[in-house]
Amino acid sequence: MRAFKILFFAGLLSLSLNAEVVTKTSTKSSTGEGVGITREAAINNAIIEAVGKMSGVNINALKKSHTSSTSDNKGTNIQDSYSEEISRATKGRADTFEVNSIEQDDKGNYIANVTIYKTTTTKKYKAPGQSASNRRSITVFNATPDIDKRGIGNNLQQQIITDLLQSRKFNVLERDTPGYYEMEKSLIKSGDAASDEVYKLKNVLATDYILLFSVSDIDGGVKKSNLTGKTKVEVEMKVDYRVLLFATRQIKFSNTLVMKTTIKDDSITADTALIEQIAGRISSDILNAIYPLKVASVENGEVVFSQTLNQGDTYECFALGKAIKDSYTKETTGRVETKSGDIEVVRSTPKLSYAKITSGSVKVGDICRPLSNGSGSGNGYTIGRDANYKIDENGGVNLGF
Repeated sequence: MRAFKILFFAGLLSLSLNAEVVTKTSTKSSTGEGVGITREAAINNAIIEAVGKMSGVNINALKKSHTSSTSDNKGTNIQDSYSEEISRATKGRADTFEVNSIEQDDKGNYIANVTIYKTTTTKKYKAPGQSASNRRSITVFNATPDIDKRGIGNNLQQQIITDLLQSRKFNVLERDTPGYYEMEKSLIKSGDAASDEVYKLKNVLATDYILLFSVSDIDGGVKKSNLTGKTKVEVEMKVDYRVLLFATRQIKFSNTLVMKTTIKDDSITADTALIEQIAGRISSDILNAIYPLKVASVENGEVVFSQTLNQGDTYECFALGKAIKDSYTKETTGRVETKSGDIEVVRSTPKLSYAKITSGSVKVGDICRPLSNGSGSGNGYTIGRDANYKIDENGGVNLGF
């Protein structure tokens, strides 16, 4: 337990090491040339030209500015008196300048060359961990309408979130507890927080995908064996789910799962096992649709993946060929796939998984999909099984127990 606590707090410390406010200072410059009958007029016209090049500001405002300052050989008095005029006339888009050269032609006119500068300092909060821009964002919503089933839906939502996080492919966003964020915002805006804490605000990510699911049916019962007299719990659940692309509200993926589990234990354990199976199936469907499992490396005869997979899971792998377009819409519908082999996961870590090649020759870049064993079960869940329940006339559900 002591070792666990040390590791736990060390993990929390490592998460906070890279959180910081980054300060960045940049200076823009622009050069202009001007002619005038006096030294000051030539410099003024050169500044006007430089400002126009830098930002296209209203240079008439600068033309109206004037000064009665005198200049010396270093031009320091000119710089001091003009800096305020530059900042005012350009609305802060330029704040100082320097005279590069000034000459007088044979007609007595002055020709000045100046460079103006605008220095900007910005601060930005750098969130700890990997950059969110490297991953797509997804939000998971429990849309179960029946209040009696929402508790199961909440457990399923938590398990789906856990599975998606462990895949390390998504930014999984939180939308169910806005009150806690409001409390934290109030603290940051109060006088008690350090001034730089305000840069943590306005960094909330908008989602790319919305996962909506609904637990539409769930039932269970106890079945007793006539031969052994032993009982077992059977639980069946029906879940409808869809994935929406937020920007366009397009439904990108939709499915209905009817899954059943049998366990020699109490119904609570059975429900938990069924929730884990359904969450795993939904997460797997989404990952395979958006991020098909791809071979990252082949080392010492083992296939390596950059995510956590379940030991014992089996997959079939395919080499990708040319892209195929729909004859009518001209959209790319996929790529020609040639089966390269079958694999079985033999071990995994929090970030990597290793599989042995059971047939064929699998290469880096091949994509892999869950392999059914033909009996209706594979990778711990039922694939494509028809619902075996019947709805009675009075609205009850007969599971056939």
